[in-house]
Amino acid sequence: MLQRSLRDPVAKIIAPLVKTLIKLGISANMISTIGGLGSVICALYFFPKGEFFAGVLWVAVFVLFDLFDGAVARASNKGVSKWGALLDSTFDRLSDAAIFIGALLYFIDKSDRLVPAIIIATCASFMVSYIKARAESLGIECNGGLAERSERLIIALTAYGLHGLGLDYAMASGIWILAIISIFTMAQRMMIVYKAVK
Repeated sequence: MLQRSLRDPVAKIIAPLVKTLIKLGISANMISTIGGLGSVICALYFFPKGEFFAGVLWVAVFVLFDLFDGAVARASNKGVSKWGALLDSTFDRLSDAAIFIGALLYFIDKSDRLVPAIIIATCASFMVSYIKARAESLGIECNGGLAERSERLIIALTAYGLHGLGLDYAMASGIWILAIISIFTMAQRMMIVYKAVK
């Protein structure tokens, strides 16, 4: 939802930087790799130690790389490749997993009651992505839903950051909201596919 509404304005803003990256010979695959590995490393370094605010700042820097890889691919002479699309998607999933696992390791160590909610949010979030991928493998377009990746990341990182700043119940509220809207988005995408095959 947010992804689609912001795509054109963001593309215009980053266009000069995209041209510069192409002139420097920096490929979309290189951007995907740096952004993906950077966010994974930062998430697994900071979050298990409970350094949530610092972790969010670093992860956010590398997540922003995701703005550029597709734009660079589309603007370059090579264009968008199937390998590049797979690489980007793989690093997106690894990054998402690291963000959830980092928090999970911290709260498991504390024997916190939030652990089941994090597991539910993780599974539901991954199912949203899986349903889309599986639908597209069947030739069915399955975009949309209440919470696409951008929305889920914003909710998770906001909750982590506010928790890191010491705001009570920020993490619990964010994780439960994320779990609920991810489950709802799963249902929406299932219905999209169901209607497409009828």
